[in-house]
Amino acid sequence: MTRTQTHLLALVLSGLFTATAYAAETESAKSLHNANCRSCHTSIMSGDPDSIYVREHRQVNSYPALQNQVNRCEMNTGIRWPQNKIDSVVDYLNQQFYKFKQ
Repeated sequence: MTRTQTHLLALVLSGLFTATAYAAETESAKSLHNANCRSCHTSIMSGDPDSIYVREHRQVNSYPALQNQVNRCEMNTGIRWPQNKIDSVVDYLNQQFYKFKQ
């Protein structure tokens, strides 16, 4: 294998590892959200938990506001996630519902 081929292979494998890690982190954030947030949101939104994110007069209108809201919910419920998990849930919600630029 030539040096160029070796570098190309390393680059491809690096990309695959990054994509796999990203997918695992997203799935972990989704699981955290579903296990800890959906029941309250279901109650608040009359059975449709995801509508809290897409309602017409939602309170979260920016990425920093989303971060603040997830932190507020985490504190109010007593969940106590580490900061990296909070960040993952924020990123998951942004990808799924909000699409804010960071």
